[in-house]
Amino acid sequence: MFRNRNHSVGRLGIDPKDPESGSSVVGFVLVAPLLVSIFVAISQVLILVADKTVLTSAATIGARSAGASDASLGVGVTEAKQVLAGRGNLATKAQVSVEREQISGVSYVRMTISSRVIIPWLNQGFQISSTSRALDEHAL
Repeated sequence: MFRNRNHSVGRLGIDPKDPESGSSVVGFVLVAPLLVSIFVAISQVLILVADKTVLTSAATIGARSAGASDASLGVGVTEAKQVLAGRGNLATKAQVSVEREQISGVSYVRMTISSRVIIPWLNQGFQISSTSRALDEHAL
């Protein structure tokens, strides 16, 4: 394919007489799987962070909704599940609990949401949860 005055170069552009010839191909073959593995690991961690963020948001919205003066605890659960539904199957796996509590004479609504998240690439599961409190307007 390529001709030099002294010798010919093979089909792939590799010179059989040059000891450095083809080292970049070998380097790529050795480094590429490592780079792909790092990319996949980072993307899996980002999925966990996104799930945790959605749980926190759902718990906050649910607690605020349940603490509203014209709402019940069930309204808060419904609102939280609507937020979780935006994340797909997270809504079906999540356990939602809501209750009223008193801290130093002030009434609050506490919502806790937990879910088991599985990372398919590692075949590993993690339990993530989030708790949020809101002022109970019924008690005011």
